[in-house]
Amino acid sequence: MHPIHAGKQMGAGAVLCCVVAIGLLIVLIVAQVSGWWLLPMFALTEVVVYRAFSSNVRQRRRDLALLRCFGASRAQVFNGVLTEAAWVGVLGALAGFFGVLILLDILDFNLAVFAAVVGATGAVLAALVPAFRASRIPPSGPSERPPRRLSTVA
Repeated sequence: MHPIHAGKQMGAGAVLCCVVAIGLLIVLIVAQVSGWWLLPMFALTEVVVYRAFSSNVRQRRRDLALLRCFGASRAQVFNGVLTEAAWVGVLGALAGFFGVLILLDILDFNLAVFAAVVGATGAVLAALVPAFRASRIPPSGPSERPPRRLSTVA
């Protein structure tokens, strides 16, 4: 089964916030900043990505329900949200890698692979709950109102 994407894309502001947070985390990891600074930055990055994807799923609720109506499975919706999170994580990893290259003047293939793994994995972990919520959206068609009853007043 392939992932399915529906509706509005994540806003540019949300993507930019996620990419900057992930990139800054990678720069701090490579710069070997102490754990007292790294842990709060990791937590902040996860919260930023989580909130961005929660908001995205909330905005796309109707589109996801319509996809479910057209036969998309829960797994396809779940995988679609996680795929989008992985791509945002990879963009953040690229930003972090280029930040390391510019700020710290370190160029290493192992560092590039590490950045990609940290970025994608962190973003996917943060998006697990919103992806689960998206997969639980029931299929729904157009809302039907019950017919109005004409009152018979005697």
